[in-house]
Amino acid sequence: MSTYGIDLGTTYSCIARLDSNGNPEVIRNNEDDSNTVASVVFFENENNVIVGQAAKENIETDGDRVVQFVKREIGKRDTRTYEFDGKTYTPVEISALILTRLKNLVESQGGTIEDVVITVPAYFGLEERSATKQAGELAGLHVLSLINEPTAAALSYCARQFQEDRTVLVYDLGGGTFDVTVLKMSMTQNNSGRDVQKITVLATDGDDRLGGKDWDDKLYNHILHACCDDNGLTPEEIEAETRQDIRSKVEESKRKLSKKQSAKVRIDVNGSRTEVVIKRTDFEQMTSDLVAKTMGYIDKTLDKVPAEAIDTVLLVGGSTYMPMIINAVEEKFPGKVQQHDPDQAVAKGAAIYASMLVEEVGSLTAQGDETSGGEVAQAEQLTSKFTVEDQTPRSFGPGVVDMNGAKHKYVLENFIKIGEKMPAVFTKTYYPLEDNQELVRLRAFENMSTDDTLIPCVDEDGNPQATDPAHNVKLLGELIVNLPPNTSRDTPIKVTFKVDASGVHVEAVNTKTNETFETFLRTESDIDVAGSAVHQLRISAD
Repeated sequence: MSTYGIDLGTTYSCIARLDSNGNPEVIRNNEDDSNTVASVVFFENENNVIVGQAAKENIETDGDRVVQFVKREIGKRDTRTYEFDGKTYTPVEISALILTRLKNLVESQGGTIEDVVITVPAYFGLEERSATKQAGELAGLHVLSLINEPTAAALSYCARQFQEDRTVLVYDLGGGTFDVTVLKMSMTQNNSGRDVQKITVLATDGDDRLGGKDWDDKLYNHILHACCDDNGLTPEEIEAETRQDIRSKVEESKRKLSKKQSAKVRIDVNGSRTEVVIKRTDFEQMTSDLVAKTMGYIDKTLDKVPAEAIDTVLLVGGSTYMPMIINAVEEKFPGKVQQHDPDQAVAKGAAIYASMLVEEVGSLTAQGDETSGGEVAQAEQLTSKFTVEDQTPRSFGPGVVDMNGAKHKYVLENFIKIGEKMPAVFTKTYYPLEDNQELVRLRAFENMSTDDTLIPCVDEDGNPQATDPAHNVKLLGELIVNLPPNTSRDTPIKVTFKVDASGVHVEAVNTKTNETFETFLRTESDIDVAGSAVHQLRISAD
């Protein structure tokens, strides 16, 4: 089959497909003798860019030409760019290089890729999701959809050892992101009356800037200061080459500490050999705050789904190999913890989901094309036993003028609330602010609030604001709705928001002319905030 699932990770990435028997399998990386590809890019020169383990091996000697951990930057505001040999690269373009490496891995083994599903942290917002999809398209991939990483992991688990009516908590600690998601696994019937296994997301939380890298940074600083103490130096006096040497040995030391009680590191410091012995107990103590942070997210999630309702806990992500993680989760959920294929489960689940989507398309095609029946039947045999119901990662809605009261207010109306079933759709009718208005600037926002409205959502300069920093209001973009001459202020403008795993679609319809305007939105950087109080929509027709 030419349909694949991709786990685009912070530190390592993985690609999988379904074999001829419908079982998910990871594409082996024979060059690195691994099932994964290191998410590292080395710009050797203007004619040669290396991705994978070979790139990672250059961190020590050419660290200034190596890019890693780019997943933490993708889709973020004011993110950094990278310049090599006179060319500037964005996080999207770096991610596209990693995805191209995975694509080439398949093609080098005689395969072809037509459709893919790429995984994202459940806590990613629209900008991160849109950027991830853009990276896939830039790599020459047809991105069917995105799927949340914990949901993909649960889908892989469900395919292997499904048990009816199980409530599962997925603890997903990757190289750079962390998610905790509670899902319900049950049996239901699809539209054809066939029994299928259903996965329903009940609650999710997490942090897209918390992951194994943070443990690495703590260990790096420990080794660095040990080298300083042993040689009577300050951190500023440690040469760049020595720092790179320390960094290159951190991951190996962390892996050793997952199997042994201590690990030994030898570092050359200004011509002198320094030996640092790291005890597992010391490593656990210096990173205890990070473990506690993940447990805090679990506690927040359990406010929505009580702990006694959890039947199974799945540990997913390479960082869950650390004994401190296993012990902490086991202490909270004694006897319920399973470590399910931590490095590959997400990619395998994405492969299953990709085949499910292709089956849906194939089934529709088969209704009008008898020749495609064989392929559709095979797809149904492989993937029709599953259905997935996920949740919205944020709240979404437009910025509009509230005419009620003595003072008019510009507010954010939350159409779709965080935690709603996806795809989620909401429609509401608004009106131009003034008679003879030439256009409407329909602004779309995302946030972390479940309030019906937020006040204010922009300041006098048009910049996104929130009454509480926890709301995390973001201006996603602007849809321009052109109005015909002599448009009256009582003209209904029907606005629709639709949210799915890939992002947000916004549509505005002038109901008097039936003219439709739809996304995608202009980015915030393209928006002219001058005159922010005009060219808006208002809530009521009064």
